[in-house]
Amino acid sequence: MRRDLTSRDDGDGATAPAPSSRARSVARSSDLSRRVRHGRRCRPSGARASARGSHPRLTPWAIGCRPSGAVPKRAGFTLVELLVVIGIVAALIGILLPALSGARAAARAATCASNLRQLVTVSIAYAQDNAGQYPPAHVGLTTTNLHRWHGTRTSTAAAFDFTGSPLYAYLKMDRLKQCPDFEPAVAGFEASAGGYGYNAAYVGSSTGDAGFTADAVNRPAKTAQILRPAEKVVFADVAMATKTGGGFTLIEYSFVEPPTNAFGLTSPSMHFRHKNRTAVIAWADSHVTRETFEWTHGKNIYGADNAQADLGFVGPKDNAWFQRR
Repeated sequence: MRRDLTSRDDGDGATAPAPSSRARSVARSSDLSRRVRHGRRCRPSGARASARGSHPRLTPWAIGCRPSGAVPKRAGFTLVELLVVIGIVAALIGILLPALSGARAAARAATCASNLRQLVTVSIAYAQDNAGQYPPAHVGLTTTNLHRWHGTRTSTAAAFDFTGSPLYAYLKMDRLKQCPDFEPAVAGFEASAGGYGYNAAYVGSSTGDAGFTADAVNRPAKTAQILRPAEKVVFADVAMATKTGGGFTLIEYSFVEPPTNAFGLTSPSMHFRHKNRTAVIAWADSHVTRETFEWTHGKNIYGADNAQADLGFVGPKDNAWFQRR
């Protein structure tokens, strides 16, 4: 028997009308949408539109799918955009580097100030424990020459050992803390002082007033003798320069020299090593400041140019900021 193509058998003998071509097309669209929603790559339907009531054929582009084998276009920077970004980064680096460098320099100066504050504080503590007398800058300077405020040595060619310092009992360290902005090319004859110097002429001894007599070199000042302590230098950044060819070499030194002594003009040792040509000074009342280079003598005892080496003074051109009265 010839089967009616417009109907279908449901299995119980009954027949049902066959779906129209339009219904079949809608079913394919629904199936395609489900594939897209479930992440499956979809393909265009190969079914032809029916002659009656034809339906537009769906394509992958119409529903957001891409055909098999198609490579997606990726967005990226153009050469001009890349150059602009590089230029902006370079400009930011140029702005930030000086600020970072300044911050590091300020941190080093702050560390130096902390070291000097510690030195002047323990010196005052020593005086309180020793009838008001400051630590000696040197003992036997004109004879054995083995004792300094920063340690003792076994011979004039040996390094100083801080455990023999009068300050060791207060600091309890193997050696003095080094100024972070001081790296001498040569250790020098006063090595292991950390880049710091003591006012030996008027505080650590009495040579500034009495000259280099046997008594004066071994007799420190008493705290009661220091008038206007807020204006008297006790410790400072120091160094000494020796002439090297047309330039100089910095060596370590342990005394901050006043402008003059019993022999005339001194070799300046206050070293303005920090940013903007500044030096850190610890005063007799224990406050600490950073001072800017003001003036100096021409050449020192070793023939080096003091100004070139950043060695000089701050304040009046006499010993007013060093002497006791």
